[in-house]
Amino acid sequence: MKQEFKAHPLMILSLIKPFLFVLILPVLKGAVQYLIYRRITGVFTLEAAALIVMLLAAFLRFRSFSIVCGKNGVKIREGVFLKKTSYIAVSKLSSVQTVQNPLDAVFGAVTYCVNTEAGKKGKTDFKFKLSLKNSKKVSELLYGKSDYTAVRFSFVKVAVMAATTSSAVTGMIIGVPIINKAGKLLGLALDSILLNEINNVSGQVKSYFPPIVSAITLIFLLSYAVSFVYSFLKYINFKLFLEKDKLEVRSGFFVRSRTSFKKSSVNDVIINQTPLMRLFKRYAMKVSVGGYGNSKSETAVLVPSERRGNIKRQFMAYFPFLIPGGRLLHAGRDKKTKSRFLYFPRLYFCIATAAAVIPAVIFPKFARFILFLYLVTAAVLLYYSYLCIFDFRFGKLRIGDNIYAQGIKGFNTYEFYCPKENVGEIKIIRTLPARKYGTCTVTVSVRSESADSVTVRHLDYGSVKQNIFEVYNIKV
Repeated sequence: MKQEFKAHPLMILSLIKPFLFVLILPVLKGAVQYLIYRRITGVFTLEAAALIVMLLAAFLRFRSFSIVCGKNGVKIREGVFLKKTSYIAVSKLSSVQTVQNPLDAVFGAVTYCVNTEAGKKGKTDFKFKLSLKNSKKVSELLYGKSDYTAVRFSFVKVAVMAATTSSAVTGMIIGVPIINKAGKLLGLALDSILLNEINNVSGQVKSYFPPIVSAITLIFLLSYAVSFVYSFLKYINFKLFLEKDKLEVRSGFFVRSRTSFKKSSVNDVIINQTPLMRLFKRYAMKVSVGGYGNSKSETAVLVPSERRGNIKRQFMAYFPFLIPGGRLLHAGRDKKTKSRFLYFPRLYFCIATAAAVIPAVIFPKFARFILFLYLVTAAVLLYYSYLCIFDFRFGKLRIGDNIYAQGIKGFNTYEFYCPKENVGEIKIIRTLPARKYGTCTVTVSVRSESADSVTVRHLDYGSVKQNIFEVYNIKV
């Protein structure tokens, strides 16, 4: 039996949200000025007229929207003058997501997202407002009634994950636009005020290095704090709900998110460990789901923080069909192979040293600042060397009914699990030294909008060719 659901009126606000700073707030500011000074400018009249047109267009789009749920699929209709109807089979849905912010909670609405693997990269396929009651009915019609086993994660585990996955760069990406927009709205140069305060504080710190080093350090610490708070609030109240063929992830404090997807929609599973996670001896388990959310990575966190033994048991319980088989391939464990793994760290150390010594000799007044940069670079390269040794000792690949790989990616270590049917490409790279030693580097890429990929280095070329032929019947 078909059921039709209309959009919630809050969809009007979500449609005009992109014009918040360029149209809505200027009109409100002009209206306040009129009430105080009894003056209307020509710009205000033009802005008010444009806002009325935008509101009318948003209202018509809201009225034209509907989602119809049938036995084996959904039909989504939208558009005013140009009518667009999309038909999606239930079997082709990769995930559905509901997000509720404080305003939605007041009016009993949610943002409902329907995702497939056919959409644009890094963009939700269908995003609209539904009432909370209707959103539950739609999810029930698409995935059936829920019969979950709930797994809850403590406040401490969520805090550990937030602390170990946050970064200063993420904090800057989040914080800088907020400061700029808030400054424009208030008519203040908030960025200049903040930088002046940072300079004042850093100038009071006594150190061998120049004051700019203290300022940079303080900026990075503040950015990291912003990233931590954002990540913590995003994943607080984290819960995982398990069913035989389906998973549901719930999290959030001010903005609550609930994402459901079938296990068959999972492209791959990654158990990774960031540098700070290595310090706490913790791991996180993530899955890549086609079309999931607004993130280009399409990654959903299943286990925020656990010890290795616990997370391996959870993996086998949640995804028993991904337990790897096939022949184990790994690099040789001899000293010559270890030296090849450490080739790039040694090269980068030489380049960094030369890049520090030459400017320090030419510009002696900047020697202390250059020394600081060199020490930071050396610390990063030391950790990179440690990861290369980890890759030498534990890097491995299994190509069978399921693909399994262990190694490093960036500054993280990972374990990768994927059905062989989900592999889009296996790339074999052979440099001149690799040809000399009969080895190769293998990169496995998953088929999805934003494919995950894994790389295992210095494997025996003949064994890789034979393994690919046995599993895929492809001669390399």
